Amino acid sequence: MNLDNLKLKLRQTGQEHLLDFWDNLNDQERASLYKDLEKINFEEVNRFFARCQEQKGSEGKLDDILEPLPRELCGSILQTPEEQIKKYEKAGLVQISNGKVAVLLLAGGQGTRLGVNYPKGMYNVQLPSGKTLYQLQAERILKLEELSEKVTGKTASIPWYIMTSEATKEPTQVFFDKHDYFGLQKKNVVIFEQHTLPCMTFDGKILLEKQYKIAQAPDGNGGLYRALGTSNILEDMDARGIKHVHAYCVDNILVKLADPVFFGFCMEKGADCGAKVVQKASPTEAVGVVCKVNGHYQVVEYSEITTKTAERRNADGSLTFSAGNICNHYFTVDFLKAIVREHEDDLIHHVARKKIPTIDNNGQPIKPTIPNGMKMEKFVFDVFAFAR
Repeated sequence: MNLDNLKLKLRQTGQEHLLDFWDNLNDQERASLYKDLEKINFEEVNRFFARCQEQKGSEGKLDDILEPLPRELCGSILQTPEEQIKKYEKAGLVQISNGKVAVLLLAGGQGTRLGVNYPKGMYNVQLPSGKTLYQLQAERILKLEELSEKVTGKTASIPWYIMTSEATKEPTQVFFDKHDYFGLQKKNVVIFEQHTLPCMTFDGKILLEKQYKIAQAPDGNGGLYRALGTSNILEDMDARGIKHVHAYCVDNILVKLADPVFFGFCMEKGADCGAKVVQKASPTEAVGVVCKVNGHYQVVEYSEITTKTAERRNADGSLTFSAGNICNHYFTVDFLKAIVREHEDDLIHHVARKKIPTIDNNGQPIKPTIPNGMKMEKFVFDVFAFAR
């Protein structure tokens, strides 16, 4: 333990307050805090904070630079002839049976909003079967493998990559072990962990959760791209010959995993990535929309456009900005490689103002009633801007 070097590093990065209670700690607590601090790249964290601050001036309504998606790049399951849908489906199933398709689950969240203190994927959604989200999704993978074999006559497995967080990785691993991976082969279920970032005050100071513990949070579902690199997931995909990936969030109970129709459509378009969306129910529905901003593909939150723009309609009466984002995406592995190796650092963190448990100047716990700090997160869809 080189305390002098750590003090110097903290002083140089303006975070020396993190050792304010050092003299109060026992040996175990000191070792825990020192370990946490050694893992943090303080220069990087300060840079992330500074970039978030720079974004403040650019916040506001985006109406003037908003464009709808080009019609030729969009498809609708309701408006596409059945014959064409079957063609898309067959193309997707062929890729599955050739071992070219993987599924990537974003499962870093706890089930707090569901009233439980364990990972969302372990939640029993109160179906008569008593099945959890993880089980439902595992069984859909098995069914898709079966369907692709039935149509093509070839057998192949669909690898399932599950991105967890520090809080959900261990219980998720134990859960899958306990349930024998719900019939999937253990080697085809790859559980990895996203990174965390310190929580910060609005003036850039890292918060302490306890005298010996840094307040930290997962780096958002867009932390996927850093985790793909540091966990060697792309190398694993390469070794398996994977070319196409379906990414989605764990709490989507209706998700069609690696939907062959969706994959077939994206492949025909030669897309780097794709978004499966739902049509907005009303102009002011609180959902982000997929569109173009300054010529680049983007998901724009409902709060970033005025009601007037949200209510814009096409000649046929349909909403101009109707593509509701549900975090249901297609990626080529080549595109993911380009993001991880060339663009990951270009992805800007978004600020979430939160009520973060911390301590006061006397080291006593505080449970704030109003936002007292920020979490910095990247979003999985921010890579759309780099698609061709």
